[in-house]
Amino acid sequence: MLLSQNRHWRVTRGKTASEVVISLEKEELPEDWREFKDFRLEIPVDRWNRVVKHVRTDRKLFGGVVLEFANQEEQLPAVLGQDRLYGDLQRVVQDATSSLVESGALALSAVDLSPE
Repeated sequence: MLLSQNRHWRVTRGKTASEVVISLEKEELPEDWREFKDFRLEIPVDRWNRVVKHVRTDRKLFGGVVLEFANQEEQLPAVLGQDRLYGDLQRVVQDATSSLVESGALALSAVDLSPE
């Protein structure tokens, strides 16, 4: 099931309903980025909140969060180092989050921030 897609990224449900797969769109990559064509992140839905929480923070922090989900860990710094790829990744993760919430696969909950 397609959750979100843009020029460089595609987000789908994994082989199981408990996984989200973020992969690069091979056909749309410029020639100098072809080495990234098989790069993907396979993220369990129960860990998705952590990814969303950090997608708009520092690149290095986000990279640390998704490192364990990368199929080619050695490519992660280079992929996240590309401004266009990273910007598109941020947008596609946000769109996929909306799709996950709408489908009922992900639930939002209120956090009590009042002092005790």
